[in-house]
Amino acid sequence: PTTSARMELYEHEIIEKLGVRMVVGKGGMGKRTAEACAKYGAVYATYTGGAGVLAAQSIRRVVDVHWLDLGIPEAVWVLEVENFGPLIVAIDSTGRNLIEEVLAESSRRKDELLKRPL
Repeated sequence: PTTSARMELYEHEIIEKLGVRMVVGKGGMGKRTAEACAKYGAVYATYTGGAGVLAAQSIRRVVDVHWLDLGIPEAVWVLEVENFGPLIVAIDSTGRNLIEEVLAESSRRKDELLKRPL
């Protein structure tokens, strides 16, 4: 998995045109990806950063690759995997974005704590 934010600009089109049902990457994705997930019934799942060797061990074969002209990290890979994970569904098929929710709640709590007297 690669850092997903780099693909935010293209992810809506990838989900729409390729019929993708699950996107796997690292980190968060934005509003356009969440909208595409809701519209097309897809999900975005995050893989633990730094665990690339574990991920590679689960790949059984490369089924296809799209947009290789973007470079290996940005290309869209169709993989056959076995016991791939652990994954966290960060954007579900309704467009709910777990990472955005956690960031918003963290910010709210931080602000509350900073308002407390010492």
